[in-house]
Amino acid sequence: MKKRTLMTTTAALAAAGLLLSGCADNAGGSGEGEEFPTQDVRLVVPWAAGGSGDLSARTLAPLLEDELGVSVIVENRPGANGSVGYNWLKEQDPDGYNLSMLGAEVATLQFMDYDIAPADYAFLGKILEGPGAIAVQADSPYETLQDLIDAAKAAPGEITYSSPGVGSVWDNPAQGFQELAGIDLTNVPFDGSAPSIAAAAAGDVDFSIDAMGSQKAQVDGGELRYLAVLSEERQEDYPDVPTAKEQGIDLQNASFTGLMAPAGTPDDVVQTLSDAITAATQDEEYQSVIEQSNLVPVTDSSAEKFTEFIQAEEERYGPWIELAQSKQD
Repeated sequence: MKKRTLMTTTAALAAAGLLLSGCADNAGGSGEGEEFPTQDVRLVVPWAAGGSGDLSARTLAPLLEDELGVSVIVENRPGANGSVGYNWLKEQDPDGYNLSMLGAEVATLQFMDYDIAPADYAFLGKILEGPGAIAVQADSPYETLQDLIDAAKAAPGEITYSSPGVGSVWDNPAQGFQELAGIDLTNVPFDGSAPSIAAAAAGDVDFSIDAMGSQKAQVDGGELRYLAVLSEERQEDYPDVPTAKEQGIDLQNASFTGLMAPAGTPDDVVQTLSDAITAATQDEEYQSVIEQSNLVPVTDSSAEKFTEFIQAEEERYGPWIELAQSKQD
């Protein structure tokens, strides 16, 4: 399997013209004598319908329409750990009319057998984040995280977990969990959080590691049960769920979702889109929907701040991805 050495993202992004300071020289802007936007905007969700990323896109779209004055059409293009949607976006004209949702995968796929890297995109803004959690089927014999660890130690490689894909935002902390606990688990990847979580609820795998908010419906419906939340402190809505750290595993991980455009999108278009995203996330309706999903709306992001955030994510996840790859080689 092809591997890439962890690159310095700042240099890569600057080379691609993604940093705002490098966008000023883009020729043509949104079109001479033409203000952006003048036509519908397509917003691709690179995951299956039903997950938190899909929910946020469909909640955000009408608010973006109000800000931009054009229709925002949401379209799911799931598959291959998000790379189907990400590759589609790479091939579009950098004019601001084709966008994609993104998660941590955009910073991690470069370390696997994908020709996708942050330098391929212009980052517009982060719209939500939320802690991860480990959840088991409601009638699972595992009552605590230690129960799960003990079972994994007794049967190396036989305990399974579902994830939205190898090297995804939730496969990576699973690698950290294994390293910290000294266990060997088997990943069963799916094309997105919704089918991944459904597999755990059906008992097809031993546990799910995903966004706490994405697991919420199955937990509240009695299909899943939280074993641990991957945050520094317990969550207000689930005060009886201990953190992994309380149970001896010092692991924290949060999901995030944002929006991006193809690399080379003119700086004025990036700014217009970023401003629209910021305004939309400040809407009370949007915040209410996201909070009801046990996620945290991000209301103060920007293209520049989000680009810097992606840089840090790439540097953080690199070692975990290499660990996951080493198990498959």
